[in-house]
Amino acid sequence: VGARRKINPLLSSTPNGFAGGALPRCPGGAALLPRRFGGPALQPRRLAGHGGAGEPLPDHLTEDILLRLTTAADLARASMAGPSLRRIVADHSFLRRFRTLHPPPLLGILSDPFFPAQPPHPSAAAARTLAGTDFSCSFLPSRDRTWVRHDFRDGRALLCAATDDHCLARDVAVCDPLHRRYLLLPPVPQDLSDLVYHCEPFLAPAGGDQDTDIAADAPLRFRVMCLAKYQTQLVLFVLSSSGPLAEQWRTVAFDGWSALVAEVSEGEDVRSSTAFGERYYAHGCFCWAIPGISKVLMLDIATMEFSSVDLPPSPWSNSQMAFVEAREGRLGLFALSHNLLLYSISGSIEDDPPRLWLMGAVVPLPLDYAYYIIGVAGGFLLLHGFQDDPESYPSSEMPDPDCFSLNLQTMKLEWFCGTELMMPLKNQLLYAGFPPSLSPPTI
Repeated sequence: VGARRKINPLLSSTPNGFAGGALPRCPGGAALLPRRFGGPALQPRRLAGHGGAGEPLPDHLTEDILLRLTTAADLARASMAGPSLRRIVADHSFLRRFRTLHPPPLLGILSDPFFPAQPPHPSAAAARTLAGTDFSCSFLPSRDRTWVRHDFRDGRALLCAATDDHCLARDVAVCDPLHRRYLLLPPVPQDLSDLVYHCEPFLAPAGGDQDTDIAADAPLRFRVMCLAKYQTQLVLFVLSSSGPLAEQWRTVAFDGWSALVAEVSEGEDVRSSTAFGERYYAHGCFCWAIPGISKVLMLDIATMEFSSVDLPPSPWSNSQMAFVEAREGRLGLFALSHNLLLYSISGSIEDDPPRLWLMGAVVPLPLDYAYYIIGVAGGFLLLHGFQDDPESYPSSEMPDPDCFSLNLQTMKLEWFCGTELMMPLKNQLLYAGFPPSLSPPTI
C-alpha cells in the first residue's frame, strides 16, 4: 500500500492553481483568491440586487451551500471565516443535517495511547484536532474498582467499574470526553440465582420516530444495553436516557435462544459452542457471529426483537469476521483468510435463484503482513498488520506494525497509521467523529 499524497482534483498545474485557470467567484462575480495565495479570508457572501445592495445571503441558502461541503475539515475551515458562518455551523439543527448527509469519518483507535489517523490518510487533518483529549475519562469520580471503557458511539464513551467474572456490570457511566461531562447510571439488575456466562454492555442509538429525531434534545438522547447470557436464557437489559421510563432498566428476552442452544452437537461444550464473536452494527441491527453453531444473532433496535440467520459455509466459520452495511439494506460480511479479505452479501428471496449469501469481492492484501481485524467505523474496515517474517529482520531494525483502512465504498486499501505496539489491536474501540469545533455536547 503506497503512501501517496492525495491530490485534490480541483487543483491543477495552472498558474493560479485552479483547474482551467479560473478562480471561483462570488454570486456578484468577484473572484475569490485563496488566503494561502495572498487573498483575503472568505467572508459571508452578499447578493447584489437581492432585496438591496450588500444584503447578506439568507441563512437557509448559506446552510444549503455549507451542506454541500464533503468533509468535516472543509466545514471547520468555513466556520472560521466569520462570526455569521460560525453561528450557522454551530447550530445543533444544522450539525444534525450535516451528520445525516456526511457520516462522521474514522479518526483513530481508542487504545492506550490514542492512535490518530496519520498523513497522507484523508482523516489525518481532523484527527489532529483531538490531541490532548482525555479519552480515559479520568474526570469520573473514583471508585473502589477501576473504570473500564466498553464502548464508544456518537461522541459518548461507556465505562463500567471492573467486576469479577460471572457478574453483571454494576457501576455504569456514560461520558462525553470532548466536553468532560458524565452521567452515572443505575446499576444493571442482577439475578444472583443464575450464573452469567457472558456480559456485554454497549451503547445504542436512541431510536424513535421522525418527530423525536428532530426534537431540540435529540442529540442528547441515547440508550445503554447490556447483553447477558445465562445458562438457559439470553436477556437484554435496556436503559433509555429519555421517555416515560427514562434511566430505568427494562428487560427483553430472546425466546429462540433455547432452539439455538439445541443445535450444539452432542458431546460439545454448550458454553464454548455458543460463544459470541465481536459486536457489529449495520442497518439498524446489532450482529454477533456464533461460529460454534454457524449462526449470526441479530438485534433490531427499532423493534427490539432478536433473530438469527445461518453463517456462510467454511472457510468463513473459521476466520476473523466483520459485518458491514451493504447495498439495498443488506448485510455485508468480511472474512479474513490469510492475505485475502473475502466479502459476501446477504441474499434475498428476490434473487434468482434465491440464496442466503452471495459471494462478492475478494480484496487482496499486501503479502508481507499478517493481519488482524480491528473493527468497523466511519465507513472503513480497519486492519492491524504485522511483518509476516519477523526473523528476517535484526531485532533493532524490526519495522513497527501498521494499520490499514479499507474504504467500504471503493474497496480501496490505504495506510492509516503506525502503532509501535507489538501486540495485535484486535477488536479495539474506534473513534468516528468530527473535530471538537463541530461536536456539540452529547450529555
